[in-house]
Amino acid sequence: MKTLVWIIFLLAPVLVWGQNTDLQNMSVLASQYYQNKEYGKAAELYEQLYSSTKSEGYFSIYLDCLLGIPDFEKAEKEIRKGMRGNSADAYWYVQWGFVKKAQGQGSESVKMYEKAISTLSENPAEFQNLSNQFINRREFEFAEKVWIKARAGNPALYNYELARIYYYLRNYDQMLKEYLEWMKQKETNLELVKSNLQSVLSVDNDGEISKQLKNFMLKRIQEEPGQISYTRLLIWLFIQEKNFTAATRQAISLDKRTGVEDGNIFGLANVSATNKNYDEAVKAYDYLIGKGTKAEFYQLASLQRMQMYYERFVDSGIQDLAQAGILKEQFLQTFSILGISAETSPLLIKYGHLLAFYLDQPAEAIKTLTDGLTLKGITPPQISALKAELSDVYVYSGDLWEAVITYSQVIESNKSNLLADDVKFKKAKLGYYMGNFTWAKAQLDALKASTSKLIANDAMELALFIAENLEADSLSAPLQMFARADLHLFRNNYPAALASLDSVSKLYSFHSLSDDVNFRKATIFQKQGKFEEAAVLLESIVKNNSWEMLADDALFQLAAIYETRLNRKPEAMELYKKMLTDYPGSVYVVDARAEFRRLQDSAKTENKSDAVKTKEQLFFEGKDPNP
Repeated sequence: MKTLVWIIFLLAPVLVWGQNTDLQNMSVLASQYYQNKEYGKAAELYEQLYSSTKSEGYFSIYLDCLLGIPDFEKAEKEIRKGMRGNSADAYWYVQWGFVKKAQGQGSESVKMYEKAISTLSENPAEFQNLSNQFINRREFEFAEKVWIKARAGNPALYNYELARIYYYLRNYDQMLKEYLEWMKQKETNLELVKSNLQSVLSVDNDGEISKQLKNFMLKRIQEEPGQISYTRLLIWLFIQEKNFTAATRQAISLDKRTGVEDGNIFGLANVSATNKNYDEAVKAYDYLIGKGTKAEFYQLASLQRMQMYYERFVDSGIQDLAQAGILKEQFLQTFSILGISAETSPLLIKYGHLLAFYLDQPAEAIKTLTDGLTLKGITPPQISALKAELSDVYVYSGDLWEAVITYSQVIESNKSNLLADDVKFKKAKLGYYMGNFTWAKAQLDALKASTSKLIANDAMELALFIAENLEADSLSAPLQMFARADLHLFRNNYPAALASLDSVSKLYSFHSLSDDVNFRKATIFQKQGKFEEAAVLLESIVKNNSWEMLADDALFQLAAIYETRLNRKPEAMELYKKMLTDYPGSVYVVDARAEFRRLQDSAKTENKSDAVKTKEQLFFEGKDPNP
């Protein structure tokens, strides 16, 4: 007997494991039947699963299967069976109400739902469970009633739970009202409110929800000006709609009241700069710098402002010697304030690039970057970043072999990070510039596996370009001339680049490089500010070679020129739309969709009458938005 007990004890885990495996397999098969709408087969399996586990989850799906057949009589019979000994369990009344509703018995359904609510005690866990049951059955009005009962007239209770229900009901005013009440209890709740509102705004395709939330916020700020978290939430809403002007104005105004918004203003300045709203970024950085050298964000704001000045200059796309000279003076002024140190080495890299590529002062750039390598406290990653830029300057100055050596040093020191892949790509391009196409292509092929999608795509594109144009002609002369033009373009030597491209066109007019020549010329014309000329070349590619690899690149650039340079926004919108329909696999699709929607929304706004001012405008004018 003892032996038998011992055997059973040893085998028990195995038997349980086997039973669990059977249930798991049955659950998978049942789910497949259910997904395929084979409700009869699914019902049989879910009935067994519920019988074995007594899981409410299995029963709910079992009930769905019975309603899908439909077999209402059996559905009600199963509910009554489940209620035996559990008549006070609200779960069963919810399921019964759901079945009644499926039969078109609305009043009976309501009675069952009300009965479920009446069974509640004062246990918060019961409220949460019943609310979830109603949510699962999409009976959001009754989920609301659960929390209204739980609140028992105390408006400070269950704000978060009710806000969630009002989100499902699309009652955004009520939702925000509950969130604001919840924020008043603890200011740290603001971050969770932002996170939840992000979900709301993600489905706001026409901007109406954002407008509704914003108007409600303006009203509440007028009513309760002492609630600082309200203004912070309004600033966040402005940022979501990329209204950095309003966000900056409100953030600075709030700081003048509280004196504790420096961190938020600094973050806002960085976001504005990232979104290329440079004017508002400057306002925010200047405000922080204006607080004096001892202010917490003085150095950071000074550093970021200088980086932003540089990014704005480069982003302009136009080589302007006078502006480059002004930028150099701004760098020197910033260095005089912050000093040249390991902490400012990122600025040193950009300064070196400016000296070489925009001011044609490679010797000074090389000295600046080389001196940076010996700064006190400089770290290995900072040294590698300086050397990577130094290598680029060597390419600019024509010292190509020195560039190869320095690139190799950076790669050797950064075998397991993205900088190595970036520099490998630059080194491969250098091989391409030098006409060593076979070697360059081998390096590029290896980079296709880079963890950086951008580097992998660029490597694949250049490798394919080399392969196609070497195969098209047994002579490499046209490709060598084109690569020389690319080297001139890298050096910002536009006249020399155009001369090389013209030579390709004249000597090899029927070569497969024709479209690439036009595309490179369009790039140069944009950098020279000749946007009409660039548009003509891009239009030619889009119109005559829509199947070519460059077609989506040309289309996206042309749309951007129409939108930002030539003020032809309706045409730009059509081109973005064309990108979505004709090139759905393009890497530009996400950006094209965003630009299309933005232009579409802008067109709607412009078509509205300006006669009636919005609540937002009245608020900023210091007037009551709710007279």
